[in-house]
Amino acid sequence: MSIVEIIGGVVIMVCAIIIVIAVMAQEGKQGAMNALSGGNDSSYLGHNKNRSNQAMLVRFTKYTGIVFVAATLIVYLAVSAMK
Repeated sequence: MSIVEIIGGVVIMVCAIIIVIAVMAQEGKQGAMNALSGGNDSSYLGHNKNRSNQAMLVRFTKYTGIVFVAATLIVYLAVSAMK
């Protein structure tokens, strides 16, 4: 194994763990079910509660996913170029 494979594998593994944790921490989109059952957050504060935290978590998940895909492609291209 080359150093590129080892470092790339570590980066990919760390990104995968971070993505799993970030996805599990996100709230589900159950607004439709709440509206059907009558549990409606019609006030401004109830509607936007933790919106910035959730938006930050969604952005963080997207960027980590991009790093994951890029690291996978870089490792693949580097290994295939060595052979």
